[in-house]
Amino acid sequence: MLAKTTKDVLRKAVKPPFRFRGCLYAKREAATHLATSTSLSNVPVPASADDAAIIDDLDKPYSSYPSSPLSPTGLFRHRLLTSPREFKVLAEATQRRAEILTERIVRAGESREELYKVVKNLDRLSDMLCGVIDLAELIRNTHPDASWVQHAESVYDQLCQFMNVLNTHVGLYEVLRIVLSDPDVVKSLSTEARETALIFWRDFEKSGVNLPPSQRDRFVSLSSEILSIGREFLMEASKARPPARIRPSELRGLKDTGMGTRLRLQATATQRDLLVYPGSLQAQMIMTSAPEEEPRRKLYMAANSSSEEQVHTLERLLRARGDLARLVGKDSFAHMALADKMAKSPENVRYFLDALMDHTRPYARRALRALSLRKQAHLNTPPFPTIQAWDRDYYCPPEPPAPPVSLPPLTLGTVFMGLSRLFRNLYGVTLRLSDVASGEVWHSDVRKLEVVDEKDGTLGWIYADLFARRGKPSGAAHYTVRCSRRTDDDDEAGDNAFIRNDGDRHAVEIARSFDSAHRARIPGQEGMYQPPVVVLVCEFTRPSPRSGPTILAWHEVLTLFHEMGHAMHSMIGRTEYQNVSGTRCATDFVELPSILMEHFLNSPTVLSLFDINGNPIRQAANHHEDPCRSIDTHTQILLAALDQIYHSPAVMHEDFDSTAALARLYETRGLIPYVPGTSWQTQFGHLFGYGATYYSYLFDRAIASRVWRNIFSHDPLNRDTGERFKSEVLRHGGAKDPWKMVSALLNAPAMASGDAEAMAEVGRWKIEDEVSNSARH
Repeated sequence: MLAKTTKDVLRKAVKPPFRFRGCLYAKREAATHLATSTSLSNVPVPASADDAAIIDDLDKPYSSYPSSPLSPTGLFRHRLLTSPREFKVLAEATQRRAEILTERIVRAGESREELYKVVKNLDRLSDMLCGVIDLAELIRNTHPDASWVQHAESVYDQLCQFMNVLNTHVGLYEVLRIVLSDPDVVKSLSTEARETALIFWRDFEKSGVNLPPSQRDRFVSLSSEILSIGREFLMEASKARPPARIRPSELRGLKDTGMGTRLRLQATATQRDLLVYPGSLQAQMIMTSAPEEEPRRKLYMAANSSSEEQVHTLERLLRARGDLARLVGKDSFAHMALADKMAKSPENVRYFLDALMDHTRPYARRALRALSLRKQAHLNTPPFPTIQAWDRDYYCPPEPPAPPVSLPPLTLGTVFMGLSRLFRNLYGVTLRLSDVASGEVWHSDVRKLEVVDEKDGTLGWIYADLFARRGKPSGAAHYTVRCSRRTDDDDEAGDNAFIRNDGDRHAVEIARSFDSAHRARIPGQEGMYQPPVVVLVCEFTRPSPRSGPTILAWHEVLTLFHEMGHAMHSMIGRTEYQNVSGTRCATDFVELPSILMEHFLNSPTVLSLFDINGNPIRQAANHHEDPCRSIDTHTQILLAALDQIYHSPAVMHEDFDSTAALARLYETRGLIPYVPGTSWQTQFGHLFGYGATYYSYLFDRAIASRVWRNIFSHDPLNRDTGERFKSEVLRHGGAKDPWKMVSALLNAPAMASGDAEAMAEVGRWKIEDEVSNSARH
């Protein structure tokens, strides 16, 4: 999903961590290539008629007619979702149905037959609530109609609060305890079912279900308070910072570009100070091009300032999380949050970050010395002047990412065609345009892609909302609207015994109608499945008759490949339980498939897929190495370390000061000095969405780099290799220990334990050859 720089605000508000609430979403290694084919597969499968249709549709000018709110076809073809008011009705019906199923689960101890169904019913309970919550999350972020957004906010709050209650439901916990202590019942569970049961068990205990009633109530209220403060923090983080006052004399020497000339003329004509807002085009121009240091310093100070209120909001959030952790007997929120992640503990995260820091620091210091030499030559100073924070972009101007070879302009349709061809070569899976009924989507821009497996048929659907529009949030995101799971063994008839009246019966009928949409029987597999539905949201330029098709910049191509990595994880991750389906896996594992997708863009063989005629890429090399990439990676490590500090026991000390903690970190481990008077942490939006897990992106970058180099790089279209990644990683979602998946994939048995040394070993893996240093989530 998520965001291209550390200053991006996380748009997708995070649900509470338990599965009822969380609906989102090697020490020794054999350096051997794992492809089993005896010949390379550099000749890609030819483009198909479906590929050509994708280009034709996505590259033509779009119509702009609004969807009819009165259409008999509702959102995602749910007949119940033709108006925002009906969405609220659906939420009420779903909660009532969930209450009925909760009663059935709680009373399972009265019937031995029911005990065998508890894990399945818990997963059903989670799925029926997540299906509505996830839809509400999408609508409140993307729907252009304010009424829909308002109702979605209400639905989201209502059902998240209900999930907070379920999280501390003693009756559910006690029944699960009976199940897990019964040898016969446990023996009857599949490996996936046992993993799902343990996920529920851990999440119950994480939520303080063993606490006395008053403390359980406190847990629920604290959880709601954290969500509320978190939203406040994100809103404040996204606010524009006050402008810097730049004197005309400080713009001397600004480059003779269009923007630079206009700024100088404006300053000269008015003979008054210019007010320049951080983040504006004028500010970017000054930071990269102003020879005078003072205007850059002023803008840096303005961009990294915070009000006392903003700092207070962040520290309230951190202390509330600390209170929550202590309530359930944990030393800190990081200890609480990491127990079910690959890292397992804050100590193991430190092993990883320390090893990565040791690996990165020498490269970053060399790059910093090169900048110092540039500053010395520019200002004619004694040797090696200090590089300040406002010097970074001037002496090493950020360069947009570029492809490894020269390419013709890439249209949006061409890139989607290339993605489809890549998936067909690797996995036997293609993308196919699907008709959209009136009322099925929230805007006429949205296109529907059917994901088709050559053996199993339709896997699921991707709804693509690709173009920028007024009021639509910026950035790119992947939303899981519906997870895959098996449904033919749901035993919904067993719920009927707990229906008390006609009102219950009507509510169940409404909620079941919503659940049953789009179910399908998969050829060659036993049972009926709920196919996954995901939404891809981007902000590309719309094609038009005047300008022609959308041409993607290279960073946009990288973003699209990244987000489609998440989408294919959701599509291929077919499991019987939705709690472990696709991207419903550990936070520090979920980015691996998406980051790996970016690596494929390093290969000329893969880039040839963008040519529908199959012509090989023969152009001269165009790739350049960013000399400051290691500095940026070092900064990312510091931010991950800051995240750990902010979620450590230190935050509970009376004298805790988030700004002082930031300053100490930069003074002790930083390369570029901390600037007194700044407090950038209030703009660190990921502190809410990725609290205590911000290291995850660096962690998955390291693993993805190793997977690419050892498995894919020499023959990126090899079907055997693709099938191995599909079967070892993508298919399992969160149903298998990710350390075991990585260990098997890399033929590195020492990594399977996922201990402290395994974390440190990942930190020692090279990641500087990453295709992009930006963080896309």
